[in-house]
Amino acid sequence: MFKYIMSRKLNERVLYGIAACIISYFFGQFILNKISTLEDPPMGNTVYILIGNIFVFGAALGVLLLIKYRYDETKRKNRRERKRKSHKIYFLKNNNDELDPKNSKE
Repeated sequence: MFKYIMSRKLNERVLYGIAACIISYFFGQFILNKISTLEDPPMGNTVYILIGNIFVFGAALGVLLLIKYRYDETKRKNRRERKRKSHKIYFLKNNNDELDPKNSKE
């Protein structure tokens, strides 16, 4: 599955990443709202509150970094294109015509 996702275009990979972050966010909210509010959870309420907050924070950070990566890639590509267009190509005159007997004017 990982090879399939990485073989896709940049836009599709970012969308898959954002979808994974959204799933992680809702999982963190589920832990925060449902499991940590139980009367006596197995490891204590504090552990589930921390785990839920880590999932929510990680999902939000992941979405921000994926969006930044997506637009930095676009900016980088545009910058490369501008640099390429700013350089002019100069062709040198071909001096081999004078030495070639086929092209001589005699």
